[in-house]
Amino acid sequence: LGEIVFMQDEHAEATSTLLQVRDLFLKIGDRAGAARCSARLGDNLRMQDKHSEAATVLKDAQAQFFKLGDRPGATRCLWRLGEILHMQSKYSEATAIFTNTRTEALKIGDRLGTAQCSQSLGNNLKMQSEYSEATAVLTDTRVQYLDIGDPLGATQCLWSLGDILSMQSNYSEAAAILINSRAEFIEIGSRLGAAQCSRDLGDNLRMQSEYPEATAVLTDARTQFLQINNRLGEAQCAQSLGRIFLAQDKSPEGENLLMHARDQFLDIGHEDEAAECSELLKECTDDSDDEESTETSS
Repeated sequence: LGEIVFMQDEHAEATSTLLQVRDLFLKIGDRAGAARCSARLGDNLRMQDKHSEAATVLKDAQAQFFKLGDRPGATRCLWRLGEILHMQSKYSEATAIFTNTRTEALKIGDRLGTAQCSQSLGNNLKMQSEYSEATAVLTDTRVQYLDIGDPLGATQCLWSLGDILSMQSNYSEAAAILINSRAEFIEIGSRLGAAQCSRDLGDNLRMQSEYPEATAVLTDARTQFLQINNRLGEAQCAQSLGRIFLAQDKSPEGENLLMHARDQFLDIGHEDEAAECSELLKECTDDSDDEESTETSS
């Protein structure tokens, strides 16, 4: 049940269910079942941007899997710990873990684990602007997911490839891929994936100065993130909307959104993105001061 709820992006409800199921496994002495619940619980906390709690739970689950002699379980926990480092922009540390876990997954014949680690490596390269390498890795990984019948993983890779095109200012190609991947996420039932594609489509429009369309798409994406309690996505949409208002000389609305986004980023440990918001707010203050001094001198 917890697995079903988790897949539907109902993370708060899944946390409660997983804790109950884990307690039941412990009562009947099923250590393997309890370890699996702990691993899923840690991943659930990670998806809610509760990084410290998630890391603690995942390290404990990894230790349980080692005791049980379950190498695939322990490897997946380590991979998830790498994902936390990636979310915290610690790309070098994350790369070391993903490389290690992919090698381990290959050794034990875990095709899903191998694909997941490759996907994480591709996304890590993307965030470091290594676009050619990231594209090659993610294209190959998408094929791996399709081969093992994992539509969610394949669609996530497609979405990342669209994101790379957007980062390279190939906006038309990126939009086509993002619209396609959003439709696939909706068909699969991944509300998170659909919201992320909408956010990226909104940013794509923003970068082309298509402000009314971008505002509509980002406002809708922000609502979707709020509905699934994804604070990171909501804050990213607020930041992008703030940028749009500033570009349209609507400073009060823009500043309010950026302050909200900055506070959210700080609360969930995304210091780099919080710093971006602070820099934008500083620019607003500097512009306001320049206007005041111009008026005074005139």
